[in-house]
Amino acid sequence: MKNYFIIFLLISGSVFSQNIDTLKEYAIRDAKATSEASLKKDPDALLKYTHPNIFKKFGKKQLTDTMEEIFRTMEAQKIKITSSEVNEVTDIKKENKEYRCLVKNTIKMDFNGRLIILKSSLFGFYDKKKSQWYFVESNKLLDDPDTKKLFPRFKTEIEIPLDEHIADN
Repeated sequence: MKNYFIIFLLISGSVFSQNIDTLKEYAIRDAKATSEASLKKDPDALLKYTHPNIFKKFGKKQLTDTMEEIFRTMEAQKIKITSSEVNEVTDIKKENKEYRCLVKNTIKMDFNGRLIILKSSLFGFYDKKKSQWYFVESNKLLDDPDTKKLFPRFKTEIEIPLDEHIADN
């Protein structure tokens, strides 16, 4: 009987490890798709990875209109995202009956000739039915009143770092 128990523990540990590896692979895939959609200014692709709480609150039309307005404002102010790179998935945890993760990224922007580097992160929520991640800008979960209203009881043990802005001369 002891042997079966040990075998069960080894198998369950292996399955859990494979599951985390798959979740990490999907997180990188979906974060890269989100970054690519930002670079291409593609609202439809961005909406695919928008958390359902946000989607329910604002709806497709309002979200699309808001994104398009942001893209027009950026263009008018000569602000361009020149690159958006997914650096790593730093943590995956099961919290509140769902998998969550933190994805660190680096965004390079041209502010009318001035290069700015933004080191930030996305907080991911996994939808197991769709086998995909939804993302929210991590810092907004902590300090943006509107985002906090959409996630009223949000708590996590995943450490969310502050965004870092670097002027590149």
